[in-house]
This record gives sequence, structure tokens and C-alpha cells, in this order.
Amino acid sequence: MGAHGGAGVTTLARLLAPAADCHRRWPGVMSGESPYVVLVARETAIGLAAADSLLRQHHAGLAGTTVVVGLVTVAARPGRVPAPIRRDRQLYGELVANLWRIDWHEAWTTTTHEALPIWSPADVAAPSRRKDDLAAVPADVATLGRELMTAIGELERSASFTIGESS
Repeated sequence: MGAHGGAGVTTLARLLAPAADCHRRWPGVMSGESPYVVLVARETAIGLAAADSLLRQHHAGLAGTTVVVGLVTVAARPGRVPAPIRRDRQLYGELVANLWRIDWHEAWTTTTHEALPIWSPADVAAPSRRKDDLAAVPADVATLGRELMTAIGELERSASFTIGESS
């Protein structure tokens, strides 16, 4: 779920086969949508503040029965991350169980979503460390995909155990 417009959700939803864009709305579990949400924010002061607002909304119980799996921050530019952004990212990252970062990928700025590579949980090949971010899924995206699947699997097992325990 994008914390704001331009966060990078559409790109990540294309790159990560199991992911979907919920168009900046908390999913409605009653309509059969997954309860699992990953917040995505661009690494800007505005982007991280928007993520903070949504995380606080969720912690206050205002997001229904959704489960925030974590926060993904997406580089806003190439190069070093400014100190205030690093500080805010760390601060807001303490509100979630998982914090991930997607680096700047220049090739993504000059292509269509359809031309992006796609990561799937069934992928067994090592992620690309090459500079061509359009030939194969970059390592940071593949790592995000694997870790997301692991985190959601653990949440599922935990929920099943809790349900079985109370029977």
C-alpha cells in the first residue's frame, strides 16, 4: 500500500509477482482481499511522514483487521541517503516488524512497467547483480520478495497455531 502517490507501489507490484496494489486504501478483508499489507514510501521527508501517519492509523486500530507486514522505503535518488532521511527511516521503522529498502535503479526511470522483470516465489535462480536492471530482477527486489514470503508464512503459521490453540 502506497503511503503517498509516487511511492513506487505500481513498480513493486509489477516486479513482485504475488503482490498487488491496493491503491492507497486499507484492504477490505471482508471482500476476500489479503489482510497482509506492506507499506511503501519514497525516501523523502514527505514520503516517510506519510508512512508514519499510516502506521499510527493502523496502531490506533483504524485500519480494520489488516496486518502490516512491514515498511519498504524506495530510494528517491541515486547516491547517499541524507542524514535526516536515514534518521526518520530508522524512527518509523521501529513501528513495524520488518523494514526493507529498495535502492535507486536508473533503468526503471526510462522504461514501462511491462518491460520490467518479474520475481516469483518459484524462482530458484540467484538474483542478478548485473547493472542491467531490466534483464533480471535486481538482488534487493529478489531479497524483498523472499523475505516477504517468509514473513507472511510465519504470520500464517502463527495465526493457525493461535486458532488451533483456542479450540
